[in-house]
Amino acid sequence: MTSADVLGNIDYMRLAREVEEDMVGNATIGKAVTATLRVSPAGSGEDGLTWPSAFTTIQDALDAASTDEDDCTLILISPHTTKYDIDTTGDPTWAANVILQGTHRNWAKVMNNHASATSIMKLTGKVAIVNLNFNLGTSNNGLIVTHGGVRCYNSQFVGEDLTSTGIALLLDGDTQKHARIADNDFFGHVTYMTAVKIDQFAISVFERLRMHDCATCVQVVDANSYSNLFFRMDLGNSGVGFDVDAGNDQHFWDIMFHDNTVNIDDEVGTHEWINMYGSFPITIEPDNLVGTQVDTGLAGVWGGDTELRAAVASTVPFRVVGTSYAPSANEWFQVRFSADSGTSHYDVVQFDGNKREGLAAPSGTEFIFNSGTRISASTRSVTGGNNVKIWVEIQEI
Repeated sequence: MTSADVLGNIDYMRLAREVEEDMVGNATIGKAVTATLRVSPAGSGEDGLTWPSAFTTIQDALDAASTDEDDCTLILISPHTTKYDIDTTGDPTWAANVILQGTHRNWAKVMNNHASATSIMKLTGKVAIVNLNFNLGTSNNGLIVTHGGVRCYNSQFVGEDLTSTGIALLLDGDTQKHARIADNDFFGHVTYMTAVKIDQFAISVFERLRMHDCATCVQVVDANSYSNLFFRMDLGNSGVGFDVDAGNDQHFWDIMFHDNTVNIDDEVGTHEWINMYGSFPITIEPDNLVGTQVDTGLAGVWGGDTELRAAVASTVPFRVVGTSYAPSANEWFQVRFSADSGTSHYDVVQFDGNKREGLAAPSGTEFIFNSGTRISASTRSVTGGNNVKIWVEIQEI
């Protein structure tokens, strides 16, 4: 056998091994990937095709990943006794389509300890992150992604050692859509860390996230960050829960707030709020024994729309959890309530003036109103020409 034959056999065996390993990788992830690379501190660093020949750093695997837009490289990352250090200046950036998959969110810590680093890594291709731990250290941002459709599952972001501001997960797009960030934990620094910043990502889903000890849990900026769904989240022990600076029609559903300085700072006020949970105090408005007088029209005719709570007083989302009435006559009255200055009405209450009793709560379904919402009422009675003094009980989120 000639040396050429030997080399040919080696090349054939290498190719066969690559094919076999790619097939195993596909079976492991359950998704269509075109190549599989491995990262392990115990690897030889040769080529990443097997665990014995695994790369020892994540950046070596990212450097080896194909940048062809039609390819996707699965990078399997084994547990590490201490950490994987990206050890690169600035925002180390890779453009490949990649799936970075660890074993468990606490078993593979990823950091960037270079003295001139500004983030752990920036990924500009199609990206999925699974079962990894990103630690911001003392002064870095965490993970930056720019392509639409990004996935980040079952991972953890830690910024408790920060001594300056840092963003754990930055979705930094250019009118991108359809991200899904799910089942992740964010543990930060109440002075310095923003858990998630959304900049020009729309129609995305953020679900089952736990965010504690952050300066800001979620910040939304730019008008192109619209119609996102925030679902089943726990936001606690932080400065601000949601900081919505821009972007219309966000959807908030099943959110738990606790021990935050501010739960919601919303500059937009066009959102849907369903099932907000927390210890929210209740106040009565106006805070006096006089009430707000709402006059009836003629017999059986609605009177004019009368303001009960000014829009400028509604600085955060709120509920109207109760109403009390003092009618001027002993006859039947109806009161209807509006959140759009009388164009439509979200609740109608009927009572007999002979009883002169306060009602415990609105009769309609629960509404959580946006900041900047004006609450008003109009009323009518059997004979007309009467009035009702009204108080509303307000629960601010």
